[in-house]
Amino acid sequence: MLKGNHDYWWTTASKMKAFFESHGICRLYKLYAAESRKHMTDRGKKDVAIRLTIDLIKNKNGKAGAAIVVLCAIIILAAVPWFMIISKNLSGDIPYLSPAPFDDNGDGLQNTDQSGDQNDAAGSDAPTPNANDDNQNNLNARSLPTGPLSPFDAKRIDISEAMSDMPEILDQISSAYNSAAVSLVVYDGDTGEYFTYEYGHADIEAKREAMTDTKFRVASLSKVIVAICALYLVDEGYIDLDTDVSNYFGYEVRNVHFPDTPITTRMLMQHTSSIFDSGAYQVSRDRNSSEPVKYLIERGSSYRRNKPGTFFEYSNFGYAVLGSMCERVTGKTLDTLSREIIFEPLGIDAAFVAANIDAAHEIAVIYDSDHTPSRSVQSQLGIEQSDIPGNDLHLAHGSLTISAFDFARILAMLGSEGSFDDVMILSAESTQEFHDANVEGYDYMQGLATRYSVGGFIDNEGFYWHTGSSYGIYAQYVYQTNPNRGVVVITTGASIARLESGMIDLCTDLALAAWDAVF
Repeated sequence: MLKGNHDYWWTTASKMKAFFESHGICRLYKLYAAESRKHMTDRGKKDVAIRLTIDLIKNKNGKAGAAIVVLCAIIILAAVPWFMIISKNLSGDIPYLSPAPFDDNGDGLQNTDQSGDQNDAAGSDAPTPNANDDNQNNLNARSLPTGPLSPFDAKRIDISEAMSDMPEILDQISSAYNSAAVSLVVYDGDTGEYFTYEYGHADIEAKREAMTDTKFRVASLSKVIVAICALYLVDEGYIDLDTDVSNYFGYEVRNVHFPDTPITTRMLMQHTSSIFDSGAYQVSRDRNSSEPVKYLIERGSSYRRNKPGTFFEYSNFGYAVLGSMCERVTGKTLDTLSREIIFEPLGIDAAFVAANIDAAHEIAVIYDSDHTPSRSVQSQLGIEQSDIPGNDLHLAHGSLTISAFDFARILAMLGSEGSFDDVMILSAESTQEFHDANVEGYDYMQGLATRYSVGGFIDNEGFYWHTGSSYGIYAQYVYQTNPNRGVVVITTGASIARLESGMIDLCTDLALAAWDAVF
């Protein structure tokens, strides 16, 4: 409806930014910019200018009525910030924040990486043990903490008087997107300081509020954990990044259109293997099929007609194959591997199988945008895994359940060359491999499970990021390695859209407001 009119909004927002910043009124600018960004996002075939007028526009018959509603909304949006400025100046209670740039990403719907239902995928194909049998029961041999870890504990970032209104700003953003629950963590991995924010309810019916320890199913953020497990196995000599993965499966893994081109671990991790989310994979997922991994990856329909290693296509199935490979070479399930390699050493209560979380009472209900439950806690606890390592298709790409706070600790480890609080998870070399983003993605550079962009979130600076979305969960992280700092946002029950970069508008607005205030 308003396609082509986005330049007006950018120009208006820029003028308001210049005025606000020149007067030191950062808070009002942030709210204005967040509103403008949100209303400019492309919601598929339902382009709108102002969220509050969507229903009215839908109910209008004829272009004239819709145009009047939109015109009135535009006038209101332009007038409200000026009214706020006048009223705030008269009352003398404008809260100041340090002026910081608010860089817009643009609008558009792109690359929604939905993670599917996590059902049991048992099969009859027994895993082929790795030749390095001596290491199979010693995956967590690195130094473990002698007591509970407290990497950020007692080091909470001091929210000074100048920043005391930050929770209010985040509340307004969360409410504007109709969020049911939000959990946000900003961290400084160099100092151990952090800032947390929670909004809404982890269980609306039970009136259980979202807390710092609330655990969410984080969809495609799970791929980071799978990649860390794979790199750990590289460090330990189980696998190699550039070796044909057929060696680890015990049968040939080949794109039938390029039978002489091996598919490597690196290709699986960078989404260049040519394995894609095929119809067979979708059927296996949606119908609770027990088809083994072998059957699917030997099917020609599981591959694109692109030479492996030459073409990027985001692939949930590719990460299912990667997770299966990690299970096969160790003889352990992904849930067990991740617990031994990452979670236990860092003192984190998280799991790919929600039933294995100790504090199950901290798991959040997943809500649709109308705040009806999409996945109850009970249904999440009922998800099972295959009893045969290597045959599970439905955990690796999106079933991790974890808190935003604990996920931030894992990012801080990645930002510190693989070690955190004197516990080494990965070698510095493998951590560097993880961050080596040399594959051109959709609108970013792709590394091993993470994405890299310059600008668009932090002016003229590079940052790593990823999103996750399924069933009403929208999650996103952004971090840097030098300095070691980042932000994690997990939401449920919100109405969202994708920006041109592929980032999620709600998560980006929340992350930007918190990032600008803290850093």
